[in-house]
Amino acid sequence: MSTPVPPSTDPAPVPVPDPWRLLDTAVTVLAVHAHPDDESLSTGPLLASLAAAGTRVVLVTATRGEEGEIVPGSLDAAESRPLEEVRDAEITAAASALGIAERHWLGTAPALSPGAAPRRYRDSGMRWVREGLAGPSDSAGADSFSLRPLEDAVDDLLALLETVRPEVVIGYDDEGTYGHPDHVRAHHVAVGACARAGVPLVEIASVLPDVSGTCTEPGSLISERDHPASAEPVLRAVESYRTQLTVVGEEPGGIAIRHVGGQDDTVRLRTGLHVRA
Repeated sequence: MSTPVPPSTDPAPVPVPDPWRLLDTAVTVLAVHAHPDDESLSTGPLLASLAAAGTRVVLVTATRGEEGEIVPGSLDAAESRPLEEVRDAEITAAASALGIAERHWLGTAPALSPGAAPRRYRDSGMRWVREGLAGPSDSAGADSFSLRPLEDAVDDLLALLETVRPEVVIGYDDEGTYGHPDHVRAHHVAVGACARAGVPLVEIASVLPDVSGTCTEPGSLISERDHPASAEPVLRAVESYRTQLTVVGEEPGGIAIRHVGGQDDTVRLRTGLHVRA
């Protein structure tokens, strides 16, 4: 089963010439993510830095990570809660560590279109197409986030924007970090809702420039910033996800982790933002 191609009418991201200035001057920012742990792995250093500077940081997450694997031995033998409840507890702890002021599930009020019945966007699952690139799970159902109607999710996010009223939204770029179908869908949802609300979308770069500072994506430059003071809250946040990853240890400029599938990775204490002209 393949991920549906977003409609051709899906607007392009509004050009944001100086994303760091927008973030530095914002009173409230809203971060849009696909699963529990994405907020910590993709934007943890940025969100912790913003919160420490006094910015009100709000988080909305689309799915509860129901299809994710579980690190062996991470749950007690007596654990009886459904996995989504375990992941809910993990994201609550991580959000607290990062200093996030409030968080929401997409499809649950106030992140729900007025008059609509509550929606549960399920984790689409994933499979590795090749090293570093994910694709949709063959078992993803019609209620999965990547396969449900795009407009439903856009309407739900728009409702939250009208409630929270952020000056800036933080979301994935069109690559969705490593191509996970739910990340890519979250990008299109954020683009659509921000266009309708007139709120700028600041995109997190999936790939940071090489050592020469070169980025090969047409029409886009990457502006980077280090967040060295975020190491402690980010470490506590990623440690909250004991069913999903293992913290290997701190290293210069980041936190070494091992994903449930055995892939070694680093949560870099640096953020790259797209500067679209």
